[in-house]
Amino acid sequence: MKNKGYLILSILFFSIINIFSQNIKIKYLANEGVLIKSKSTQILIDALFKKEFDFLDVLPNSELDIIEKAKASYGSIDIVLATHLHGDHFNPHLVGNHLLNNKEAIFLAPEETVNYFKDDFKDFNQIVSRVKPSTPNLFKSQAITIKNVEIKVLRFEHFGDSPWKEAENVGYLISIEGKKILHLGDSKINIENLKNFNLQNENVDVAILPYWQLGADQQKDIIEKHIKPKQIFVAHIPIEDHIKARDVIKSIGYKNTFLLIDKFKTITIK
Repeated sequence: MKNKGYLILSILFFSIINIFSQNIKIKYLANEGVLIKSKSTQILIDALFKKEFDFLDVLPNSELDIIEKAKASYGSIDIVLATHLHGDHFNPHLVGNHLLNNKEAIFLAPEETVNYFKDDFKDFNQIVSRVKPSTPNLFKSQAITIKNVEIKVLRFEHFGDSPWKEAENVGYLISIEGKKILHLGDSKINIENLKNFNLQNENVDVAILPYWQLGADQQKDIIEKHIKPKQIFVAHIPIEDHIKARDVIKSIGYKNTFLLIDKFKTITIK
């Protein structure tokens, strides 16, 4: 009888774990654009943009049209995130029309991006109630809950020189169904940017990081010490580097990496 009781308790214990830690699917779209999908929630990050630079990947117009019109599975998107306003991450018309056609979607972005959105999208007033700006001070964070999804907005300096580095750039730490997904946008990955966030203590399951910020031993050490992700998804890979990128990442010594190259490839995070 005692053994039977232990068996029942064990079944209940693992059932509870399963409830709070469901499988998450991450679908690569283009550049740093991904779709995160759980059993109950779908989140787009940096996915709605048009051709800005010839050397970077972009979704075909046919797919962008489906997203813009919120057709097929895109009609069930709950949250749309943009890390900053640059044209290889955000397009105000694509996002605006998606929100017009998907009445349930919420948009979150830095205030600079939202202001650009407001100025450039003529029907902004029709969706303004579902547009949420968040720009913490540099190296600070803000916790936001949208549709029962916990999102920590992390303010990072944008990589590069002027004018690129002036952009209000954020990362997102998303807690969903017992998993933590970190998307850093175009953040400069260095100790100064990372040290205040203590991401190494967040138990990050997946970190989506830009390829051009991974290419040195020093960067690897910083990422392993200050982010400590279980898995790295390598994004923002220039088209001309698609073939060699795998060897480059391997030569530096990264483990548990997945390169975001093949459009619509879906990875399950268990």
